[in-house]
Amino acid sequence: MSNVVFILGAGASHQCGAPLMANFLDVASNLLQSNAVKEKRAEFDRVFSAIGLLQAVHSKAQLDLNNIESIFTVFELGRVIQRIPGLKPEEIPQTISALKELIVKTLEVTMRFPTRGSSIEAPKPYDAFAGLLSHLCFEAFPLQTASVITFNYDIAADVAIYKAGLGPDYTFEHPPNSQKVVPLLKLHGSLNWATEKEGKRIRPLHLVNYFQHYSYTGHETRGTTSVPIGTQLVEYFSKYEKIEVDAEPVIVPPSWNKADYHKALSDVWAAAATHLSEAEHIFVIGYSMPETDSFFRHLYALGSVGKSPLRTFYVYNPDTSGLTTGRFQALLGPAAKSRYMYRPLTFEQAIPEIMGFFPKRK
Repeated sequence: MSNVVFILGAGASHQCGAPLMANFLDVASNLLQSNAVKEKRAEFDRVFSAIGLLQAVHSKAQLDLNNIESIFTVFELGRVIQRIPGLKPEEIPQTISALKELIVKTLEVTMRFPTRGSSIEAPKPYDAFAGLLSHLCFEAFPLQTASVITFNYDIAADVAIYKAGLGPDYTFEHPPNSQKVVPLLKLHGSLNWATEKEGKRIRPLHLVNYFQHYSYTGHETRGTTSVPIGTQLVEYFSKYEKIEVDAEPVIVPPSWNKADYHKALSDVWAAAATHLSEAEHIFVIGYSMPETDSFFRHLYALGSVGKSPLRTFYVYNPDTSGLTTGRFQALLGPAAKSRYMYRPLTFEQAIPEIMGFFPKRK
């Protein structure tokens, strides 16, 4: 069997309500001002107050205070060097925790999941994406193995894969009672991953367990709902598994040095490298590979070395400026460049095109 690897970025989840990294803080600010996150007001206020203090940096240096990737990076570096303008050293970890709470709450409020009766369904176009995965695993000729690498914290892909009966498999803890599973490798952590207070082991809240205890309780037969799984981690693990976990989910900075997190996530990163090395077809969807993300460049460089010949490297992104395709062309070596194609399409538009590359068994 050949191997198909999908790499999903924020542009994929943006189609179902999640903000992009570039406007994430604007969305969070709007939620705060509209009183949509009143239970987390203190955390939101702490983050925006810290960002305001960073204005002092502009007298001597340039810093992007509008991009959450940049802010997360600055806070983490400030924790290491024990210095952020206007904050005491002991306040820096509290500010990082507040930023993670802001990320979790913003995603939970903005992402809407369709409902059918008491069932929560996968949002569009992730439902179609799960159909593509199922097609590759069960209907394509020849059959393919598939894996998904994502930079997203949200659970849109997770729900879609779960609803299709394909797991997901996070690699460091396999889902219960699943036969055919699709690896879902979340390089930056996930809303449904908790950290045990003792031992600091990562514990995913598998969706098969989550939906046994939480369901849609609205009155509409068909509507939409939020899924506050990140804020329910402490309650779930304490009540149903008798485990104490940290308040915030496993959320890793999308840029800079991830060394502080390597013990927890090294298995995920290693699995991603292995799947890249075995890939015959790579499809990148909604990921623009920003200049700050040296982590993926290095992961791809090391992970793409393998025995399997690369037959396809397609990038799907609606950006028509030439910046995104230029970054990928600079990443790829001669053999990969000969298999490279850039398509300025959305996630939803990309799915049927990819499906067409793998005909159904007659």
